Amino acid sequence: MNARTVWCSSVLLALLGASVASAESRFSVSVGHNLGRDTDEPLRWAQQDAERMDAVFGQLGGVPEDRRLLLRGESVSNLKLGLARMRGRIEEARRAGERTLLFFFYSGHGDESALRLGGEALPLAELQRLLSEVPATVTVAVLDACHSGALVRGRSKGLKSAPAFDVSFLRQVGPQGRVFIASAGAHEVAQESDSLRGSFFTHHLISGLRGAADVDADGRVSLTEAYGHVYHRTLAGSHASTAAVQHPELSSQLAGEGDLFLTTLSRAHAQLELPPRVGDSVVLVDERTLQVMAEVEPRGEEPVRVALPAGRYRVQVRRGPQVLYGKVYLSWGDKQRLNPEALEVRTLALHQRKGALLEASNWRLQAALGAGRSSTQLGGWGPQVGVLLARESSGGLGWSFLGGLSLGATRGATNAQRFEQAELGLWSGLGLAGSVGRVSMGAHAGLGVLGLAQRATSPDAERRRELGLPTRRTRTGAGAATFAALSAEVPVSARTGLFARLGGHVALLREDEKLRTQLAPQLLLGCTWGL
Repeated sequence: MNARTVWCSSVLLALLGASVASAESRFSVSVGHNLGRDTDEPLRWAQQDAERMDAVFGQLGGVPEDRRLLLRGESVSNLKLGLARMRGRIEEARRAGERTLLFFFYSGHGDESALRLGGEALPLAELQRLLSEVPATVTVAVLDACHSGALVRGRSKGLKSAPAFDVSFLRQVGPQGRVFIASAGAHEVAQESDSLRGSFFTHHLISGLRGAADVDADGRVSLTEAYGHVYHRTLAGSHASTAAVQHPELSSQLAGEGDLFLTTLSRAHAQLELPPRVGDSVVLVDERTLQVMAEVEPRGEEPVRVALPAGRYRVQVRRGPQVLYGKVYLSWGDKQRLNPEALEVRTLALHQRKGALLEASNWRLQAALGAGRSSTQLGGWGPQVGVLLARESSGGLGWSFLGGLSLGATRGATNAQRFEQAELGLWSGLGLAGSVGRVSMGAHAGLGVLGLAQRATSPDAERRRELGLPTRRTRTGAGAATFAALSAEVPVSARTGLFARLGGHVALLREDEKLRTQLAPQLLLGCTWGL
């Protein structure tokens, strides 16, 4: 082996060692608790905020599932146990020569001396010790908790007046860099919103991490970008819509150069690109849960990419006195650009408060073509058409309405006659509906009334005509029916879709002076339009 080979091998080994040493393992602990002391008003969305942050850490923050800890409504002892286990995992990674990063997020009640978890207290001094014992290269701690007072309007995150948390321990210079972000400053309350289904602060933080804060459009959201976004949006939102103003605070003691990147948008299941000048603000709402996933203010001439899980979303674009509304579906790995021309223009009501979401019309008109069996004992299959009105549930699995008109034609025969029959049905029913990925599913049952017109023709019509006898006989009738149906719909655009419905009805009719029942199955395919 010559000297040059030895030199090259040494360089490669050095580079490999540097690469291994610079590998980064990420961990997260997300804590949410809706309850505080007995005198505290319960929160509604703290635990859900923790779930959402945990999802962002996993989807975009590079934290594997086995390195994420989510605690909802847990005791202080379980929080301590979770941090101890996470400390052990981080120690293992550090011994392997890896850089480590710990995200810590808390949403719930707090006061001047402690976090309040369901009647128990975790003193701030003890939280200081627990975090300092975690040997992470970088620790990013976020506390979304109330610091003082109660709001006259809206719900505060904690009701007791209290001075700001003493967070001086996070400013101490130590062997690891630490960053602390508080949702509100001294003598301020951290507020949550039923419209947003979460706190103002966490809502804007998650929006920023999903791409709204990516100012330089490099596909990554840094600590600097995230804090700048959450500070200005929380301040502006609380100033405009509540009786108290929130000023988020940041305390950082990071050694070394370069920025700390919290999320990478390319890790997302899907991305929606918002074109420049699409509007003043854009709100994206999960169609299944009605959770506001992101709120974005498009910037200048650059498009904004928003990282989202695959699924169906409502899009609300505010543009001056108008709102553009529509729906998009993002499949796994999809990178879609929002088309404003496909959105419906609506006028914003003057009395609507800032931040409130428009309630979308869930009524849909359906036109169908298919085949069905006769409702009479004669049997026979024939074509059917229908015009139906359906009302979807608002988010998740919920009640749904289905009703409308159907018209069918069938033919049949006996040894004595041939029959042609037309049926008109009027239907109304209830059921359950929800979404599974891209497909909307529904199951309905209900009642209907039937009107029938039947024409019977004799097989020997020519001979009967020669004898002057009638060759045809026409009669009408009516009856009742019960129906059941299963349906599936796939969206084509923001307002249109294709659907299939398999079902049938049991008709109760008087035939030959007797009441008879008959099962009549049916298959319909068609188009649907949002109203």
